[in-house]
Amino acid sequence: MTREEVSILVADDVNTMRVQIRELLRGFGFRKITVVANGEEAKKILENEPVHLVLADWQMSPVDGLELLQYVRSQDKFKGLPYIMVTAEGTKEKVVEAIKAGVDNYLVKPLTPVEIQNKVYGVLLQKQVL
Repeated sequence: MTREEVSILVADDVNTMRVQIRELLRGFGFRKITVVANGEEAKKILENEPVHLVLADWQMSPVDGLELLQYVRSQDKFKGLPYIMVTAEGTKEKVVEAIKAGVDNYLVKPLTPVEIQNKVYGVLLQKQVL
């Protein structure tokens, strides 16, 4: 699969973060990027469109990034879906909680382009999407 074919879902309740992440991903060569404001909207996209990678903020309402991750991992059709948590929560406890829930990688805000690029490509290569 090429970068142009990879479908990425970005869920963040802050519009500026959604736009920033989308534009960075476009700069890396990804073209199929869907942005939503919360985990509830993300679930609807997952149920109706093919998605190859999820980048989700932890702190969203009504469904946060951890709840979305738990939902994804509980569904057979999404079990192997690459999932990166994006959050300002960098404490060891939060990282461990996300790992236990099945996250593939973790980005701590503020984000840098190099960090996003490394984590996105790393997860996509690890999961053999690219």
